[in-house]
Amino acid sequence: MRLEDVKNAYETLSGTASSIVRQLSLAGIGLIWLFNIGTGTKPALPHPLLQGALFIFLALFFDLLQYLVGTFTWFLYFRKKERAGTPPDADFLAPAWINWPTWFLFSVKAACMLVAYLGFILPFLFTTFSAVS
Repeated sequence: MRLEDVKNAYETLSGTASSIVRQLSLAGIGLIWLFNIGTGTKPALPHPLLQGALFIFLALFFDLLQYLVGTFTWFLYFRKKERAGTPPDADFLAPAWINWPTWFLFSVKAACMLVAYLGFILPFLFTTFSAVS
């Protein structure tokens, strides 16, 4: 690994974090607009979809947090190596623990998405479509 590799890691992660913020905003607006079954001034979502939406938004939040934590961690590691005088083209190994926080957040976001779909959205869809037929 080179110092440039570390720099590229935190730059890539920060770009992805910005993209997720935009996607999170659009997803919230889209979900509210698509499933609004209320009338007039009383918008409403079916309760299972509201619960599923909560876990989807949590998953997106943890996704954003994963990239923010990764960006911050890799940036601090880059600055540490830079201040230690590491030459830009020197090879070195990063400590294994450096990615543990992002792996934890990855696991939490995946679990949230599974809960959203397996616990709320798919049962809602099966119930809704089985009631129609």
